[in-house]
Amino acid sequence: MRSLIFLIGLFLINLTYAHDLWIEKHKNNYILYYGHKHPSYGEKKLIKYNPKNILSVKCIDVDGNKTEIDVKKEYPLVINKNCAIIYVDISSGYWTKTPYGTINKPKNQIDTPIKSWLSYESVKRINLWGKNLEKSFTKKLDIIPVNDPLKLQEGDKIRLLITFDGKPAKNIPVAYDGKVRGITDSHGRINIRIKHKGLQLIEATYKEKINSTKADEVIYSTTLNFEVN
Repeated sequence: MRSLIFLIGLFLINLTYAHDLWIEKHKNNYILYYGHKHPSYGEKKLIKYNPKNILSVKCIDVDGNKTEIDVKKEYPLVINKNCAIIYVDISSGYWTKTPYGTINKPKNQIDTPIKSWLSYESVKRINLWGKNLEKSFTKKLDIIPVNDPLKLQEGDKIRLLITFDGKPAKNIPVAYDGKVRGITDSHGRINIRIKHKGLQLIEATYKEKINSTKADEVIYSTTLNFEVN
């Protein structure tokens, strides 16, 4: 049964992690990027996203206080505030698979829908760490380190808790740099080994069936970023 779940998770990852979402530091600013952080041959590293899809940008201080940042929605998104954690929520809306390709519309606006979903994406970058940050700051999907990620070195393992609606989420596929490393256990936990220095991309996805004329399910995907020196 566990092997079957893992194979399903592997399939979901291949669908969900076709592109990466990450936040890079440039001097005193942070910039949101979308595309392929580690592109294969023929892939573009950066893909332009629609800044109107940005739902919110949150700044969390080391004491765990959360505030929403008023940012200029333009491409690329630039965040000029220092935060312990920067959290960006994005939604590209409804998508429907058809015999002729995938269209960015709900299924009730399509003549021949095969499958449809509502997409939510998020990225969380950790710049400072403290015990008050060892919790979820969203009702959506979240990746929470339970050991200090900024003290890790290449070859170390990071211990993670994956939550949805603030509760541990089991059987969630988790990827590192776009490749599946496993699924969460019954307590929503998983360990991931750090393979390199620099910016880390750890990704998770969760699918929720819904009863709607617009979509069959909601797909939540989230990325955790932090730097390893």
